[in-house]
Amino acid sequence: MERNGSKGTTIEKLLALVEYLSMGTLVLLALLILLQIALRNLFSIAFAWLDELARWFQVSMVYLSVPLLAHRSQLLEVDSFVKLVSPAIQERITFFSRILSIGFSIAFLWSGYILMGKAGTVKTPALGLPNYLFFAPVFLGMGLLGLVIARTLLARERSTK
Repeated sequence: MERNGSKGTTIEKLLALVEYLSMGTLVLLALLILLQIALRNLFSIAFAWLDELARWFQVSMVYLSVPLLAHRSQLLEVDSFVKLVSPAIQERITFFSRILSIGFSIAFLWSGYILMGKAGTVKTPALGLPNYLFFAPVFLGMGLLGLVIARTLLARERSTK
C-alpha cells in the first residue's frame, strides 16, 4: 500500500486513509484514558462523555483496523485442523471461508441498515451523537472488509486462469 496516496487503486487509497484514522483513534483513546485516570484519581471528577467517547474510539479503531489486516493477510486464522488436510482441500476451505466472510459483511451491513432506519436518529446518552454517526466507523469497516475480501478472491481467480 502506497503511503503517500499517489498510486494505487481507490480501495488502497481508502485503506490508507482508514489506517491514519485508525491510528488517530488509538492515540486519542490513549489520551482519553489517561485523562480519565488523572481526573478520577487526582480530582475525584468523572465525566460520562469522556467514557463514551473513549468507547467510541475503541470500537472505531477495531472496526477500522480489520479491513487493513485483511488487506495485509494478517487476520487471525484458526486453522489447526485445516493444516491437516491436503493443499487442494485447504484452498477450497479458504475459498469457502472467504465467501462466508463476504456473506457475513453483507448481512451485517443489511441489519445495520435496518437498525439505522429505526434507531438512526436516537442520540447517545452522554455525547448526544445520533446513532448513524456513532456507528458510521463500524459500517465503514465492515463494508471495506467485504470489499477487501471480494477483491482478494477476484485477484486469486485471475491469477489461477
